[in-house]
Amino acid sequence: MATPFSNILIAPLNWGLGHATRCMPLINALLDRGIRPLLASDGAALALLRKEYPDLTALELPAYDIKYRGSNMMLTMGAQLPKITKAIFSEKQAIKKIVSDHQIEVIISDNRYGVFHPDCRNIFMTHQLNIKIPNRILEKMVAQINHQLIGRFDECWVPDYAEAPRLAGSLSENPGINTVKYTGPLSRMRKENLPTAYKLAVVLSGPEPQRTHLENILLSQLKTCQDKVCFVRGMVSDSAPPPIENKHILIHNYLTTVELNRILNVSEVVVCRSGYSSLMDLVKLNKRAILIPTPGQTEQEYLAKYLSEAGGFVTMQQRSFDLEKCLADLEKTTATNWPEEDGLGKVLDDFLRV
Repeated sequence: MATPFSNILIAPLNWGLGHATRCMPLINALLDRGIRPLLASDGAALALLRKEYPDLTALELPAYDIKYRGSNMMLTMGAQLPKITKAIFSEKQAIKKIVSDHQIEVIISDNRYGVFHPDCRNIFMTHQLNIKIPNRILEKMVAQINHQLIGRFDECWVPDYAEAPRLAGSLSENPGINTVKYTGPLSRMRKENLPTAYKLAVVLSGPEPQRTHLENILLSQLKTCQDKVCFVRGMVSDSAPPPIENKHILIHNYLTTVELNRILNVSEVVVCRSGYSSLMDLVKLNKRAILIPTPGQTEQEYLAKYLSEAGGFVTMQQRSFDLEKCLADLEKTTATNWPEEDGLGKVLDDFLRV
């Protein structure tokens, strides 16, 4: 289609791999329309994008380098606020150079508040229009700041259903921001009718050291498992994964989209974090799952509880996790059939016709 825009930059946050993976349907949609976007991120997210799209230009942005210690997200983030602020400033400087060097016309930022340029059309992508904080006064203050920052962008694209019930529940309800557009859930996965090959697919993600803590917990509880398990560590690394004594467990550091899509399709149950991108994949594939929220991440805790009440999911905290009990509880529930809504094409085409 004819479009006034040719140079588009897509920049997902490097917080686990979810922000990068949910940008993939957007990247693919642009490629289908004859537009080759530039990509920008850092760390594992950038490594993932480079592996998935080796023919696209992928640029490095300054890292936020958030260290996730303890189980209180607010204390963790608060203590590192000066470092985050500095990273956002560095991000702004890097974007100035990228826009100049590559004649960028459109910026699509997935949760990177510093990826913004006054000479570009700016889009902010997030499912968290309303950020959950276990303190009502603080939550109100954070909401005001969040909405002001989102308001700087020309549009805000929300990867969720336009009408309730929404997959992200109250997180994605529009508080009155007039630039919000709903794209429908964004998943890189595709449902296939394949015979079951694994009882469990374990797919890890998220910040360290909690990713490693959960990996150790799960491998310990799977030591004597007699069912076939595919264990994906969620580490974009070319080094060999650690050896596993249990011959029923197949372990990978990382799988490409095509490989992961097949594994999820042939697995009976998925074990994963309750990150929103993972949930969009599960709903797309209509998979039952055990959700383990990252300790202290109020968003994941809310989503795990919200979706376990909807059906097809069970949840348990990491500190008291019991795989056997979760599997027994999961047998008592059935998956909810969420609608197959694809609003991305319309939102994207409307934007490209501007």
